[in-house]
Amino acid sequence: MAEVAKRQNKAGNKSSRPGRWVPLPGIDRQVLLLRWLALLLVLVLHVFDRSSAGVLFPVPPMALILVGYNGLLLLLMRYLRWLRRPLNYLALDTVVATLAVYLTGGYHSSFFVLYVFIAIGAAFYLELVPTIVVTLGIGLIYVGTCYVNPASLQPLYAVYIMAAKLLLLLVVAVLCALLLEQLRREHRETEHERALVMRLTALDELQESFVSAVSHELRTPLTCIKTSVDLLHATSAALSEAQVELIDTIGHHVGRLEALVTDLLESTRLEAEQVTLSKQPTDLRLLVKRAVEALRPLTDRKRQTIHLHWPDTLTSVEVDRRRIEQVLSNILSNASKFTPKGGQIDISARETFDSVQVCIVDNGPGIPEEEQPRVFDKFYVVTDGRGLSGVGLGLYIARQLIELHGGRIWVTSQVGEGSTFCFAVPKLTQEGQR
Repeated sequence: MAEVAKRQNKAGNKSSRPGRWVPLPGIDRQVLLLRWLALLLVLVLHVFDRSSAGVLFPVPPMALILVGYNGLLLLLMRYLRWLRRPLNYLALDTVVATLAVYLTGGYHSSFFVLYVFIAIGAAFYLELVPTIVVTLGIGLIYVGTCYVNPASLQPLYAVYIMAAKLLLLLVVAVLCALLLEQLRREHRETEHERALVMRLTALDELQESFVSAVSHELRTPLTCIKTSVDLLHATSAALSEAQVELIDTIGHHVGRLEALVTDLLESTRLEAEQVTLSKQPTDLRLLVKRAVEALRPLTDRKRQTIHLHWPDTLTSVEVDRRRIEQVLSNILSNASKFTPKGGQIDISARETFDSVQVCIVDNGPGIPEEEQPRVFDKFYVVTDGRGLSGVGLGLYIARQLIELHGGRIWVTSQVGEGSTFCFAVPKLTQEGQR
């Protein structure tokens, strides 16, 4: 997995190097198609060209010759590597286009269109400035060709026609170059974003594998330590009070580590979509009472009181009982952790049109407004300045499980006035369907 991440990083760095020109994908075929379109346009324009000045070879046969040239070029590309390079065959096209323009009338030859398509093709492979330079070079070649053709440039209108064509050539080349430059920029940005996503993805996979492996490896020594602590507890009559206290401390922290390992494995399974629900009709009051009783040793130790505010009737919900009890346990343990000694925790429920909501209210320090949207994020921890913290998995797991049930979870809080955590799960209708 580390090698995968390394390769993704290298690929991302290579593709996102500043100033590196990245060609647009799949343009070779487009440039080749332009050649055939150019010949078709030559024949269309020839219909409107009534001048025979300087025509040394008829246009239709010349067009057929160029069709043969295009076919031969495509054949030779299979065997000659240098012909596969677009700029090389565009240069060869320039020579062929120049001969065609010279033989078919010079300044009024419809084969001038070939120059336009060559300039467009160059814009596909070159940036703006090189495209303009190439276009100007093609323009000079065209002027020279018109000058040496028997039709020459003696008539004033011939100069105007040639100048208009040169201007058209330059405008088309610049517009194409600007458009393609924008497309290249967008393509580079897209490739950069894709490389970044591939590198987030690779790191996430690496993290999940690491967490899963470490969690599994921790289970064995923790089980051994817990078994040893239980055995020492069995012989506590022969131990001093200080030794018993040390054993209790070890047992407490082993329990914390076990809970951490369990949460790590649970979050990994949730992200891998390996958690399946076993749903059945359930009265949420039963699950709340179980969660409260499981938390009783902690709340009694802190002299905290828990009040239940329950309606006389409550519609059943179809849930995975163990998972919803896990959600309640995570939220309640959080509430107890942040509620001061002698504090109070209130649990209430109410029905809406399509769901049953459970809210847990504590009178702890509260959560700043700017932190509230992030409390359900993985590994995000809120502290109150007294060193109370965790690893930020309890609420993350609660959100994942509630959303897996098709419900939602949220928090409201004010600093100094406590927090209210609520979740809602869909009701079970009379037909047994949600």
